Amino acid sequence: MNSRPDTNEAIGLVGATLAVARGVRFAAATRFPGAQLRPISLARYASDPEAPLKIVLCPAGKSVADDLDFLRAARRAVLWPPPTAELWSAIAGLRGSHDAPPSTAPPGARRRESALLLEGNLSLPRARRAVSSGAPRDWIVERVQSVRVGRSGLEELRRLGIRWAVLEPVEVIALAAPPALARARSRWAKYLPTGVAVWTLSSRFGI
Repeated sequence: MNSRPDTNEAIGLVGATLAVARGVRFAAATRFPGAQLRPISLARYASDPEAPLKIVLCPAGKSVADDLDFLRAARRAVLWPPPTAELWSAIAGLRGSHDAPPSTAPPGARRRESALLLEGNLSLPRARRAVSSGAPRDWIVERVQSVRVGRSGLEELRRLGIRWAVLEPVEVIALAAPPALARARSRWAKYLPTGVAVWTLSSRFGI
């Protein structure tokens, strides 16, 4: 279950475009009074190192097909899981940290023997060098924004078998859904974490 943000906490309103994200501001303000709401496009969010980690996803509402494309893109670009608890513990030991793994860390049933921890920013040339070196295909980065690779580059890496995990995962606290998309839950549920709140909007930019 996603946690409710604290007063004055920053929340990203991540839209298909900046205009769409701005249009959801009123709906978000009525639900999270006192929160710092930051409208931002998905493309900008994926590269902004100061973007809030708690977000509301805001499809444009022009068509269900376009909205599904947006959620699919969000899944691939920013909704990456944390490492398994075992890998988290190993990384914490290397860093001298005693923090518990995120509550969303996957269990050890699919335990992986090794992963590549990539600190700092990751460019596409650096990623290609890592692939050609024979490094493990499970890669761990600090935040999704550390990966300075465009959509086509991410697709290239996906085809090469790269699987991502992040030490600071993004948390989706709500989906601002047009009515048609809200009714099509079976078509988009696989793209979002279980238990995400759904705000059904009566218009593209209203409650």
